[in-house]
Amino acid sequence: MSAIRPPQFDSAENQESRRAWLARNRRKYQFEADYLPPLTVIKDVPLEESFSPRYLAERVPATLGPLASNTLAVKVRSLWDPLDDLRDYEDFYPTLTAPTVMRGYQTDESFAEQRLSGANPMVIRRARDWPASLAYSLAEVQSAYGPALDLEQKFKDGHLYAADYSALSFVKGGTYLKGKKYLPAPVALFAWRGTGYGQRGEMMPVAIQLAPKPGEKGPLLTPFSPRLQWLYAKTCVQIADANHHEMATHLCHTHFVMEPFAISSARQLAPAHPVAILLRPHFRFMLFNNELARKRLVNQGGIVDNLLAGALSESLEIVKQAYFTNAQTHWRLDASALPQTIWERGLDDTDHLPHYPYRDDGLLLWQAVERYVGAYLAIYYAGAEDIQQDYELQAWARELADPGPEGGHVRGLPSPIHTLEELQAILTTVIYTCGPQHSAVNYTQYPYLGFIPNGPLAAYQPPRTEFDPQQDLTLGELLAFLPPSQQVMDQIQILYTLSCYRYDRLGYFDDPFPDPQARRVLAQFRQDLQGIERKIELRNKNRVVPYPYLRPSLVLNSISI
Repeated sequence: MSAIRPPQFDSAENQESRRAWLARNRRKYQFEADYLPPLTVIKDVPLEESFSPRYLAERVPATLGPLASNTLAVKVRSLWDPLDDLRDYEDFYPTLTAPTVMRGYQTDESFAEQRLSGANPMVIRRARDWPASLAYSLAEVQSAYGPALDLEQKFKDGHLYAADYSALSFVKGGTYLKGKKYLPAPVALFAWRGTGYGQRGEMMPVAIQLAPKPGEKGPLLTPFSPRLQWLYAKTCVQIADANHHEMATHLCHTHFVMEPFAISSARQLAPAHPVAILLRPHFRFMLFNNELARKRLVNQGGIVDNLLAGALSESLEIVKQAYFTNAQTHWRLDASALPQTIWERGLDDTDHLPHYPYRDDGLLLWQAVERYVGAYLAIYYAGAEDIQQDYELQAWARELADPGPEGGHVRGLPSPIHTLEELQAILTTVIYTCGPQHSAVNYTQYPYLGFIPNGPLAAYQPPRTEFDPQQDLTLGELLAFLPPSQQVMDQIQILYTLSCYRYDRLGYFDDPFPDPQARRVLAQFRQDLQGIERKIELRNKNRVVPYPYLRPSLVLNSISI
């Protein structure tokens, strides 16, 4: 192999060798634009992208053994019998470690905290304007809420937040073996309540609007509503959030949006290209893993079809919807940078929102990745001219941005790339998305959605359109809304399978960089990660609910599971 360098600095002989290698690779790695347009995936996965023997030798027993023993030990009369009490859901973990959320999931504190450090902390946003999807005015919500909180003042002070799932209202619901499933599409309001002591405080739920019928206001429930009605409303939010998490936050915004980068890197960057070497650990197993998911999870009769609320076509429509920020604009790489997404949702101001573990820990990792990428690139590029003359890199960017059938359909990626700063921003976003971002949304699945009353993947009765304020729901009505036993077991098994194994850890690779200068940069990155590990450990000692999911030792390099 030629020395590690951009192609314009290689010998004429090596340049020809690089071109020949890439021509062969372009025949093996081809884009498929028809699977779920406008997203692109790989047409056929080359054999070299498969899981390694070590991966299989470790993951299979880590998954099958614990699940098999747990299934055998579950003590229910029949997996098809109805559950009689919410505590019956606690009996599904006789040998597995039960999700810790089980202890307090019914509390308002746990419900609100999950917007900041749960499985899907990417939905909540500051209410700069009154939410357009809320059918009630501020005065009406205040009237329904009561005098315990001055909502107008919270709104003026920038301490009112919304989690809006109304875009999911198009989902009519799929079916399972014994009947139909449903997806609520609520809007939830939250407020930050400081304690007056330093940065201490908590997020608190204010009100939940269940999806209204066209031309009508849907029910509005608050913490002052009857107890089971309020729990029902919170469950509607959890169901909507779980579906958004699985199809939008997780599948679309990590797995699918990163797939074109792995394809184009194999097609346009020779093995000796410094960017190819930098990215290689962060694409490991991803193409094979994504294809496996399409064949076994996101397929007719598969896990998504069986467990999530919508029919398969509706769940896939959530993916497509997530690829658009609005009706005209695609998902953009530049808009998906962590600091940008936090700013766009109005959550960057730590004075307004001092407690947001996903943001606070994520920014530590983002900044470390950014420094690492910058130091690495400085080894191989003296400045903008070197970037502009790197014809492999420019072909990579051009292909990724290409909206045609042979392109990656990636918006928000400069083509051509003009400066080192532009390249650093691109690669930082890619590495962060494949590593920390994916780990944050993957490994929270079993801890939060693995206890089914906290995170049902579907409702099993039509969402209610009216409530009697004088008479609470019965427990039977709430239980009928939740998944039955077989669906419970299936949900536990798949989420445990997706959350129980880690192949590697961020910054540690099976094949370290061949270049001594790059290895020194990697060593500094590892030191930075060790410092972040200690800082997050200290933060978690002072958090009511620890947030371990962005500890560097628990973050993967790639989307390998």
